[in-house]
Amino acid sequence: MGRYILTAQQWLENIGMPQEHLKSVSAFMLACGVLVLAWVVYRIITRPVAHILIRFARHTAATWDDKLLSPKMLHAAGGLITAILLTITLPDTLSLYPLWKTVALKCCRILNIVASVILVYRTLNALYDIICENKNTPVDSLKGVRQMLQIIAIIIGVILIVSIITDRNITFILSGIGASAAVLMLIFKDSILGVVAGVKLTTNNMLRTGDWISAPKYGANGIVIDVTLTTVKVQNYDMSIVTIPPYSLVSDAFQNWRGMQESGGRRIMRSLSIDLNSIGFIQPQELEQFASEPWAEGIDLSTRQANITLFRKYLEHYITTVPTALLSPPGHITPDSTAAGQLIWMVRELQPTQHGLPVEIYLFTTETSWRPYEQVQADILDHIIATVHEFGLRVYQSPSGLDILSLTQK
Repeated sequence: MGRYILTAQQWLENIGMPQEHLKSVSAFMLACGVLVLAWVVYRIITRPVAHILIRFARHTAATWDDKLLSPKMLHAAGGLITAILLTITLPDTLSLYPLWKTVALKCCRILNIVASVILVYRTLNALYDIICENKNTPVDSLKGVRQMLQIIAIIIGVILIVSIITDRNITFILSGIGASAAVLMLIFKDSILGVVAGVKLTTNNMLRTGDWISAPKYGANGIVIDVTLTTVKVQNYDMSIVTIPPYSLVSDAFQNWRGMQESGGRRIMRSLSIDLNSIGFIQPQELEQFASEPWAEGIDLSTRQANITLFRKYLEHYITTVPTALLSPPGHITPDSTAAGQLIWMVRELQPTQHGLPVEIYLFTTETSWRPYEQVQADILDHIIATVHEFGLRVYQSPSGLDILSLTQK
């Protein structure tokens, strides 16, 4: 670079430049020339070179190169190349002015760090987008990792810039941060907790975008629309949006319905309280009317049978053979285990209480959406309530005002 400085001074001297201005004007000319050269290099990289690379990426069969050779990535790469070029050339043009050379060198180094952080930031975004295109990859758990790496890159960049500006060693900066860690943790406690909890939620695959979660404490009952390191956004079924700090979900309990959605079956578990005074043995002549019923197959009707027993057998048969007219199209009820191996069905009697004998049905329906699920559940319960009286049973119901009124009128 010294040769170029002498050449510039000789040229200025030949055109009549005064001696006292030769140094400053020659340095200014060379610095401007370097800046113009850097600008030209940046324009070449971000315009014709970028255009060629983008067209090449679009004509390839692969899609990952479209992300790595996107305009944003090429602009970031062009910025880094330009910063490196300035670092190599610009300080030497000011070698006659040590102070300005030092300032220019610091500015170029800071520009290198900023350009590097931007390139790393956009590269992580590009890699995340590439992974997102593979539908078989659980990308939600990587979103927090991507954000964490981006935050680390920014923090490293800030530390390096502070080190350059203050002319201090990085270890000195880190030791100063360590000494004030207690104060920083107190000030940024919520942010730190949110970041740690966000990483835990995403890396452990506890939460994904699109999951249906219930967190009554925070008024959340809907679909997760965004999961970041600091916030979890849930859109409730009334279209309201609830924003929950991730550390709240980690410290408190919440229900994730993803397993139900992936299994293809949603549980129906309803019980009906039978009046204990209505339970008894069915007379032999009454048993004859059940002999031809398909659900009575395998039951010895020649022996005494309790009406609650026959009612339970009827419900077991009903669950497995729901009429098409009740549930259309057929196949809504899945009484047997599926590929998940857990969708079982049963009819059971619970512990008798002061409200009667609870008879519970336990099964699954393939209708996992809210409204169809409620319709299927209501249809089954309606049928069961309407069938109770055929077995001489009564549904337990606490006395109402009309019951008391009828007693007073007698």
